[in-house]
Amino acid sequence: MTDARASIQVGSRRLTSPRGRLWTLTAVKGDHRELTVHSEDQMPTVTRDAEGVTLGYDRLTSTDGIVLDVSFSVEIRTADGAFEFTASLESHDGSIVREVALPVVELDAATASDDEVVYRAHGLGRRIENPRTTLYRAHTEYMVDDGAGVWEAVAYPGDMTMPWHGVELDEGFLYMGRHDPDFSSALLSTGVPPRGEEGELWLTTVAPLGRSIGTLPPVILAVDDDWAASAARYRSWADTWYTGPHPSTKPMQGWQRIIMKHQFGQILYRYEDLLEVFEAGREVGLDGILLFGWWKEGFDRGYPEYEPDDALGGAEGLRRAIAEIRSRGGFISLYANGNLIDRTSDFAAQHGAEVTKKDAAGLDYVVGYAFARESQTLRHFAPGSFLIACHGAPRWRNRMAEVASAQAALGADDIFFDQTAYHLAAWPCYDASHDHGTRVGVESLQRARTLAGLREAADAKTLGSEGMADGMISLLNYHHGWGFAFTDGPEAFPALFRTVYPEPVVSNRLVHDQRTGWRDHLNYALTYNLIFDVALHRSRRDVRDMPEYAAHVAQLIAIRERHRDLFFRGAFSLVDFGPITHVRYALDGDVLDVYWNCTDERWNVSADVAAHSVVAVLAGSSR
Repeated sequence: MTDARASIQVGSRRLTSPRGRLWTLTAVKGDHRELTVHSEDQMPTVTRDAEGVTLGYDRLTSTDGIVLDVSFSVEIRTADGAFEFTASLESHDGSIVREVALPVVELDAATASDDEVVYRAHGLGRRIENPRTTLYRAHTEYMVDDGAGVWEAVAYPGDMTMPWHGVELDEGFLYMGRHDPDFSSALLSTGVPPRGEEGELWLTTVAPLGRSIGTLPPVILAVDDDWAASAARYRSWADTWYTGPHPSTKPMQGWQRIIMKHQFGQILYRYEDLLEVFEAGREVGLDGILLFGWWKEGFDRGYPEYEPDDALGGAEGLRRAIAEIRSRGGFISLYANGNLIDRTSDFAAQHGAEVTKKDAAGLDYVVGYAFARESQTLRHFAPGSFLIACHGAPRWRNRMAEVASAQAALGADDIFFDQTAYHLAAWPCYDASHDHGTRVGVESLQRARTLAGLREAADAKTLGSEGMADGMISLLNYHHGWGFAFTDGPEAFPALFRTVYPEPVVSNRLVHDQRTGWRDHLNYALTYNLIFDVALHRSRRDVRDMPEYAAHVAQLIAIRERHRDLFFRGAFSLVDFGPITHVRYALDGDVLDVYWNCTDERWNVSADVAAHSVVAVLAGSSR
């Protein structure tokens, strides 16, 4: 620290820009809904001790010159070769601090290199090459003051599966991670300067705040050898609370995801069809069925009401199908949505105001999903519209438990509550009547209560949800993949997630037909041990309608079944990432090498790998 400015050095080399920004704060005061405060414009009282530095501010001045009577303290401590940043603040004049970005790291233009890569725990992992130019894709062109900088932000818990990111530099890997046992809301952001000032690269972690402000969760900043060392750093912290997937979790190979009835009334399957669908999937090696749209209103309608449909065969027909599939050792998991409330439902009219998630203005968050058949009008002008429930509302948690109990009464012991484990979990709720009170970013703790209550209410053998946030892994048996890198694509880097968390049962997503490259998408899933979400023609068909696809899935399942323990219990490591991706699973001294060739040519490495194929080679014992 020099006066109000901060810098980071490795050896004798300064990495950060001369501006020396350490933090940014935004506040609301009177008619000003966004006042920006920058650290370099303030003058702190600096206190040093053996453990680090404390910066104290008795008032703050915004970039508009407006004075905020806010006490703000930033503590910087050193431990285990890393810096730990925490902060606390208190408002004395009624102003509301909406967010704090701490630390802000602005890497100087001189630190750029051709090999620089940003790694981000976005979905299963994102690898961004040439970030100082690539990140200009986040420019809004209008809505945001991009003249102050261009930021690409991803929320945790939600689209981020873990709250850490970093950048590979010549000096090593600069790691920034939020180590927060409450799993509270954060935005992990990477940015670049305004156009015309190109050269620097910025990283920060943003904490959304509400009226109740205490101490911000700690953020760790360190320089490690590489991204894998930083993954190990994060896992080392996670081991202080992480206990693995739910103890009842067993390996799975995948399921067929079937929509029985759509929200616009189309019936695709009836209850009497389910046994044939299950048996067709079992021939491929799949475990069973993830059953959507089994209730009267059809998929994505009527939430949170779920009543078997007479048009599909009635409640007894559904009970018979579930019982027969279970008697054959099969998996059939009934869908419910853990977050959404149909705005046209009686529940919304009677209880919506009590249970919905509210924004800073006290208004409901609203989302829509444009499912349609062939109607252009329906998809453009009349999508299903939903309120978002807050799991801090006791009535909502109780309602979800009632739904789980009703599923159990139909004979189900496998249940699936969509979206609960990730969707909009980071969005702050400002309804202080909920159990979170004035703490706006801790809904994940309330969602954990919901998930535990669901399992108890249904006496469930398995409980699954959509998406992935690491703080909820221990509550679930499986995760229905959703988000970035659950299928292959530019910047996808699932080794980031699997290096930290090899244990969870996670599915792939979005390989709905035999489009160009479909085999590689399935090979990708096996390489990173993602089980198969077979949702052919977007869950409107089953494996009997696509035999070539089914045969390839069967081949991949056979490979995984031969090496079941290594895939599902082994430690994961990335050996090589390129045209031939080489990953390794290791368990009790045994090693399995998996090679995925996504090129048009045959390659010979430790094994002969045909074009667009994957092979697994048991390399023998390392003992």
